[in-house]
Amino acid sequence: KSIMQQKVFHPAQTEAPCLEPLYIILKVDLQHKKYDCVYSQDHAIYEEVEKTRSYDTFINRYVTKYVYEPDQRKVKQFLSSESLREKMPGRCMERQLFYRRVDAHPFHPYVRVKAIKHIDEREHTVMITLHQEQSVSPSVLKMKQELDKKEETITRQFWDTISLLSTVLEHNQLKEADYQDQIGYYTKQIYCQLQQEYPEYGITDKEINVIAQLAPIHDIGKIRVPIEILNKNGKLTEEEWSIIREHPLVGAEMTKWFPKGSETKQLNQYSYEICRYHHERYDGFGYPDGLKGEEIPLCAQVVGLADAYDALVCVRPYKRKISPKEAVEMILDGACGAFSEPLLRCLQTVSTKSEWIKKTV
Repeated sequence: KSIMQQKVFHPAQTEAPCLEPLYIILKVDLQHKKYDCVYSQDHAIYEEVEKTRSYDTFINRYVTKYVYEPDQRKVKQFLSSESLREKMPGRCMERQLFYRRVDAHPFHPYVRVKAIKHIDEREHTVMITLHQEQSVSPSVLKMKQELDKKEETITRQFWDTISLLSTVLEHNQLKEADYQDQIGYYTKQIYCQLQQEYPEYGITDKEINVIAQLAPIHDIGKIRVPIEILNKNGKLTEEEWSIIREHPLVGAEMTKWFPKGSETKQLNQYSYEICRYHHERYDGFGYPDGLKGEEIPLCAQVVGLADAYDALVCVRPYKRKISPKEAVEMILDGACGAFSEPLLRCLQTVSTKSEWIKKTV
């Protein structure tokens, strides 16, 4: 059967599909110059087809009787037999047109209708559907516009919150001034390489950009950690270490207060996962939850790896600066905990690029 024939159904079928009001299906045989009404919710259309031998005559009558006057000319042109025989770029072609159909309702003089014509050159057949679009009242449209505006405001407030928290981290000397740029860069490069080498992850460009922008806030929980512990030169005590190990939980709780809306749902989830799970490790020996393998959200795995690398190549009160090559070797040897093989392979690849090395030095 042709594509057209597979789509046809007859009104006498016992299980007819759910159709909207004013739904009409016409089938036109270009080779034999015949046409038929396959389905119509308005029975008068059947009668009009039966008594009108010429397809063009039927279209003219349909347009005159049902189509809103300002749209009549374009509908006639669109549905005329001449337009159905127009030169096609391929064997099949589909075109659509929106127009207004006369409505008897006193407050709605017309309804929006979409006309679709599908021309199958192989079968010399054209299928035409005319169906009513969902009508939207002005009050509903206004409500939608207000909701869209509200969502835009919430999204803007979300990113303003991220920017503010990043500034607070810098002000409290918890992160260097250029940290946002560095951690975001490392995260993005690893993610891009992962997207390229492992398409099975289904990573999108949008996901990469969002995670790169959110990466700098993974340590916001350290706002609750005394600065003297963070900047301590010597070895941490068990008590001090336990305080630091609480920062993923604190940060995750903080993200629950971020602005929330339908458009920020995914952003809120990423924020929570990055803050809570960036110290989890692939072998299950990370913290705070001891997640293992792919139990750890991918965004947290990538940010965790970028953070581990950044911690090695930057100067800290308790450690010297390590070269990019040495840092990668330490991570591969498990000095910063276990990471998945795909992530480690991607780190090896991106860390040899000149831009990466320049960013680190």
